[in-house]
Amino acid sequence: MNKGLLTAAIVSISCSSALFAAESCDDTALHGYMEHIKDEMRSMSSDIKSGNSESASKHVNTLIMYFEKSRAETPYKFTAEQMQGSELKNNKADYEKVINETISVLKNLDVALQSGDQSEVRKWLGAMGNQRKQGHSAFKANC
Repeated sequence: MNKGLLTAAIVSISCSSALFAAESCDDTALHGYMEHIKDEMRSMSSDIKSGNSESASKHVNTLIMYFEKSRAETPYKFTAEQMQGSELKNNKADYEKVINETISVLKNLDVALQSGDQSEVRKWLGAMGNQRKQGHSAFKANC
């Protein structure tokens, strides 16, 4: 009887420890990159509003770097929803596509900033907003 109780206690503790040790969405490298991206976007936006295109362009290059790093990460949503097989593969491909499109938009924004064409800058900032909505609606977990 005692052996059964001891075994049950060990199994119970093991399972609860695994649950408590599980990674949360705030603990991922991707979340860290997204926090940096948010800060860089705010700084870039401020520079654009103040007319400092050179500094805004530097923020764009930093943003591209963070998105390139993010491409290699797996969104927490995929883990939380326990995606596997073809579902995981397809969602990862969609995620990488959105990241690549966002990088393309950022590169176009950089060209617009360097040329000083404010209508193009506004166009690409709008496109960035659309990319954000698309990425968050498809890949951001509700934590």
